[in-house]
Amino acid sequence: MIGILSDAHGNQSGFRAAIKHLRILGAKKYYFLGDAVGYIPSISVVQDLLHMGTDIKCILGNHEIMLLEHNVNSEKERVYQFQTVRQNITSCLSKFVRSWPTHRRETINRTSVLFVHGSPNDFTNEYVYPDTDLMQFNPGDSIVFMGHTHHPFIRSNNGTTFVNVGSCGLPRDDGRYGAACLYNPISQDLKIIRFPIYEQTKTLLTAYPTVNKSVYNLLERRSHSIFGDLL
Repeated sequence: MIGILSDAHGNQSGFRAAIKHLRILGAKKYYFLGDAVGYIPSISVVQDLLHMGTDIKCILGNHEIMLLEHNVNSEKERVYQFQTVRQNITSCLSKFVRSWPTHRRETINRTSVLFVHGSPNDFTNEYVYPDTDLMQFNPGDSIVFMGHTHHPFIRSNNGTTFVNVGSCGLPRDDGRYGAACLYNPISQDLKIIRFPIYEQTKTLLTAYPTVNKSVYNLLERRSHSIFGDLL
């Protein structure tokens, strides 16, 4: 069993909740699809990823690239909070993040699988939402795992199953429930799981008084339709 998660954005409690639930459900190996940083100015998720060693493989997200390349204007900086992250990140952690590729294409149990942050056409920056036209993509892989939008879904088109695993730390559909994906490479079963992160995240945010109001707004979002299995 393989666990796939993405978009923690400094929310260590959300990230750890995802790993805990995936592990309980049988995951032995993990893929993280990027955006360990941004919004919540913490390096804790990067530290957790490093400590997981070979049990997890990581992909660069757009927020890692913005952090490393210093290419964010002052308006976005107020939201993304990269300066605080740069002040606290060690050279070891920075080197670790720089080692992440933009994508991974692997054969798992004779199945071609593509792991990206964005999309098959733009590995880092393109958004693929639940209603995005999938006809534009022809990756040639059986499964494509994505993050970036913070909106999970599982859809198939032209022989490829597209899975957006959502966000474990800052969901944009309903702020109460983080998201991750469980993949069984033998049966080819795919499941999006949803798990409570609201109370833990509220507590976490008290340690970061500079967090932008938009983060609190996301946490308070509610949806009548939540994709995935509530745990």
